[in-house]
Parts: sequence; structure tokens; C-alpha cells
Amino acid sequence: MKDKITSLLTQDLAIDLGTANTLVYTKQRGIVIREPSVVAVQKDSRGRYQVLAVGEEAKQMLGRTPGSITAIRPMKDGVISDFDITQEMLRYFIRQTQSKFSIFRFKPRIVVAVPSGITQVERRAVKEAAESAGAREVFLIEEPMAAALGAGLPVTEASGSMIVDIGGGTTEVAVISLAGIVYSDSARVGGDKMDDSITEFIKQKYNLLIGERT
Repeated sequence: MKDKITSLLTQDLAIDLGTANTLVYTKQRGIVIREPSVVAVQKDSRGRYQVLAVGEEAKQMLGRTPGSITAIRPMKDGVISDFDITQEMLRYFIRQTQSKFSIFRFKPRIVVAVPSGITQVERRAVKEAAESAGAREVFLIEEPMAAALGAGLPVTEASGSMIVDIGGGTTEVAVISLAGIVYSDSARVGGDKMDDSITEFIKQKYNLLIGERT
């Protein structure tokens, strides 16, 4: 009975925890959050980080913050590079999805999309970060499978479907058939590396320094 009541008062979430951007989806409302995976922090007198801003607001601070404030991207190459900051970012996004008019706050079940080539240690880090951020249960799905389902491909049929997913930190290629990934490969190169190459080219060719926001 308790589980039934809890399920009625909570909403399951699907999170695409990307190197560049984080998306949060709910069954009732679709995509409710599409924000940069950036957290602005400031060290307090005890040397501990205090979160000042998350997402788009934090991204606006990139390259414009004083020395005491740092804008951090806690995801690198599709995996967690800063566990504590990722946890704070997830907690913020989870709270954003909860109804402002609800008296009770129950922990949601969360599905998180992860690169197919990550290690078991990296998978465990994602689950632990989501649980620490307030998830009741955490399920992981490989990004190529999530992309195929989202695109409406016939993943359960006895025919091959190829997915190429280029993200900010990783590029995934997978062949899917009979509801499983037959073959997959992942390279930790994505849009961020392309941005870096463009920045370096402009610098070398035109002696002009550009940043992420330009």
C-alpha cells in the first residue's frame, strides 16, 4: 500500500547526463530541463565548495568569474570527473522537477543514460551520485539504446539498426537487434574536442583568442 501511494505522489525521471548538457524527462511533461552541465562554486573560509549557480546561469559565468569563483564542468568524456559537484548538480535538477505545490517530497526513480564503453567503476559512480542526490532507485541504460528507442527504431525486430551518437564528450556507434546491442564502440571524442580544434585554428590562423561563449 505504501509503495502504491508513493508511486502516485512521485514521478519517474529519465536523465541524459552529458558532458556538455543535461536533459531531464518526465513521462507526464516530456523534457522539462535542458541545461548546460556546469556548476559555479566558491570556496568558503573552511575550504569547502559552496554552490552558487547551476546550468545556464553557471555557464554565463564561464570566463567571467573573479578568482574566488570557479565554473566547473563535472563531466568529462561522458563520465564523472568530479563526484561531489555532479551530485550537487543532480540534486539541483531533481528538485527543479518536483512540484512547487507539493507538501511531500518523495524520492523519484531515475533512469540515467550512460556511454556504452564505460567501466563498472564509472557505472557505479553514476548510480551512487544519483542515489546521493535523492533518487529512490537508479537504473542505467546505454546511450545508443536510449537514442534508438527515442528515434522509434525497431530495436526488438530481427534486423540490425545502426546508431551513431555524437555527444559533447563521447561518440558512440552501436548496432542493435532483438532488443540488445550486438556490437558497440565508443570513442572519448565529441563536440567539445571539435570546439577546441576550432578555437585553436582561429588562434593560429588569425591570432584571435575566442572562448566557449563566443
